[in-house]
Amino acid sequence: MANNTPLSGLSDAAGGILLPPEQAGVLTNGILSAYNSLTIAGDIKTTTSRQNAFQIWNGTPTASFVGEGGTKPVTGAEFLGGTLNIKKIATIVTFTDEMLEDAATGNIEFLVDGGIQLAIANTIDANVVGRSGGSNVSTSFDSMLRSTTQTVEVDTTKQDGYQTAVSAAMGTLEANGYGMDMGLVIPNDAARYVRDARATSGGTASSTAQAQALYGQASDPFYNIPRVTSANLDNVTGGAGSGKIVGYVVSRPNLHVRLRSDTVVTRSNEASVGGTSLFQNDLTALRYVNRVGFWIHDIDRSVVALTNAS
Repeated sequence: MANNTPLSGLSDAAGGILLPPEQAGVLTNGILSAYNSLTIAGDIKTTTSRQNAFQIWNGTPTASFVGEGGTKPVTGAEFLGGTLNIKKIATIVTFTDEMLEDAATGNIEFLVDGGIQLAIANTIDANVVGRSGGSNVSTSFDSMLRSTTQTVEVDTTKQDGYQTAVSAAMGTLEANGYGMDMGLVIPNDAARYVRDARATSGGTASSTAQAQALYGQASDPFYNIPRVTSANLDNVTGGAGSGKIVGYVVSRPNLHVRLRSDTVVTRSNEASVGGTSLFQNDLTALRYVNRVGFWIHDIDRSVVALTNAS
């Protein structure tokens, strides 16, 4: 079984995302900066608690003039209570005794590898966007982006179809009072899809591509809003299909992330892992546990999904 193979070059399927305790802080920072949708959130903090409660404006506060002694209007917003629960992410990987001896002498840099960070980030990302491998994912977090009821269909028959859909989604957030700090989550191929459309030459296609500069896309085709890439979203070039999501436009302050500041690594060389005796095979298993939470407030007004259903 792949998960019982001692670590010798970590891959997604090799079952290992583990570090010695002294490297836990490095890994936590790596998760925050890794290639995943978690980083688009506008509210990211570390926490030592298992649960965070929020009191947040739901809607946009309003005010109006009234006559002396007149009835005062009630604001158009209200406080929304919400709870973010910290979820546990855990895995076990086995090391040869020789590898741990090397780590004990200070040669632990090989453990702090981009593949380790990306493997954890990919699991988090799938649970944030609600998609993985072309299928829906039931998130372990309190919220996921896919739960929004607001959608904009991308017209892939047009040169500027993706950018126009992004603009329309931005307009929805602006109309909802969430236009001050927006962000974009795009699939792996979105950047190339836009580049190729802009580079098209000949006839109407060339004219359309050139005209994009007229509405703010000369320097940035995504209107200068922050964006991150998700490996779990459907590719724009993958064709249309039911349930396909090719991006999200979000109000960043509505997305909340909490990372536990503590990281626990437990070691054993006496147990059996997946039927393999650690003692008999000169192996040591490390169990790595970390905790992270994700929650979205007012999701149906602050998140718009970009779909490619038809």
